Amino acid sequence: MKRITFLKHFSRGFFLLACIIVIIDGSVVCAGTYFVAITGNDSGNGSEISPFRTIKKGVTVLGAGDTLYVKAGTYAESILSWKTPVPNGKGWDKPITVAAYPGHAVTITPPKGLAFFWINDGQPKYLIIDGFIVDGVDQALHGFKFHENTRYVRIQNTEVKNSTMSGILVTPGSDLSSNDTFHEFIKMKVHHNGHSRLDHGFYVTTSSNLFENNEVFLNRGYGIHIYQGKINTANHNLVRYNLVHNNSLDGWSCGILLSSGEGNIAYSNIAYENHIGLCSQYRSTNAKLYNNIAYQNNAYGIYVGDPTNLQTGIYNNTVYKNGIHGVFIGEGAQKASVKNNIVYLNGSQNIFEQEQGKSEAVFLNNVTADPLFMNVGGNDFHLKHGSPAIDAGITIDGIALDYERNPRIIGKASDVGAFEMPEDSNPPAIPTDFRVVTEK
Repeated sequence: MKRITFLKHFSRGFFLLACIIVIIDGSVVCAGTYFVAITGNDSGNGSEISPFRTIKKGVTVLGAGDTLYVKAGTYAESILSWKTPVPNGKGWDKPITVAAYPGHAVTITPPKGLAFFWINDGQPKYLIIDGFIVDGVDQALHGFKFHENTRYVRIQNTEVKNSTMSGILVTPGSDLSSNDTFHEFIKMKVHHNGHSRLDHGFYVTTSSNLFENNEVFLNRGYGIHIYQGKINTANHNLVRYNLVHNNSLDGWSCGILLSSGEGNIAYSNIAYENHIGLCSQYRSTNAKLYNNIAYQNNAYGIYVGDPTNLQTGIYNNTVYKNGIHGVFIGEGAQKASVKNNIVYLNGSQNIFEQEQGKSEAVFLNNVTADPLFMNVGGNDFHLKHGSPAIDAGITIDGIALDYERNPRIIGKASDVGAFEMPEDSNPPAIPTDFRVVTEK
């Protein structure tokens, strides 16, 4: 691939705009950069010296590979795809990017009843939204809403707060034959959204989405809510490396909920001071919860329930000091597999099976005695030497790494809980008091 700088001449306004010519497989693409500023004017050309005034205007000029930078300030805007068509990228190598200018604080306050981006065109967008503060100021419905199987939107480094309903809402359209939406939510802060426990941080009812490295807290309902009310439309979603805490304590809710589909996975998350830490519930099949840390939640650390729940795997989690039970296998849940977990010092019982013998649940190699945490007062759940959890686990297919992405087996066998004890990297001390004995 060869890159050269080129000045593209636009007839409208007779201005020059810097862009990059990218030559890939003989094709030529000009990736343009445009700007929005509160001092700008929509009659400008979008250059840095003549920026647009509104993000809406900037979006209309974008093509695959282009970037729209928004400079510091507060913008009361909403991009509605049926009024302002949102262009599509041509893959993650040539996306549309709408981003806060590096180092600038950009706040979006969507109008009452709307959202910052509300897209329902059902198209593959390859759209990146990066670096904004989206403040609903208790009037916007959502920070973002994607509907009608709109696909491939990546939101990163963005804060969503103070929506009247869920912070981010993703729903399928009427055509349920293909509801894989492939959205990515990365390094976000999602908090203080909703007025009732039916309003969540993330409310997602589609398949094949990624939630990674987000902090989700103080939402009225669930933190990350993967659920569809009547049918299974939420399959193969991946929830990892998130910090989910202090979501609704005034009613039934979970920090992370997996339901309404096949093969949803949550691993290496921390959930604390929610009503329940992590849940696998309604019409959930073959969900997996592993390498998670659930502590000091109001009711349960991990909850598996509902008669339509089948074959949830609960592996290598650390579950500590939750209000009622550590791991709860509820009425109707079938064939859950509970292995290699540390479940310690929970309020009533560490592991509770509501219908003993009927659920066909399997419980193996769990540690409920004192696991010798490194510093429980500081919420450091690494293991000390001598812990009964070291080398006490069994090998579980598909779990090759621990919470910190270290190899899952260091030593004779897998450790129990979220953390694998590393090998001692310190050399033995040099002896100072010794004598040499020689045989005669």
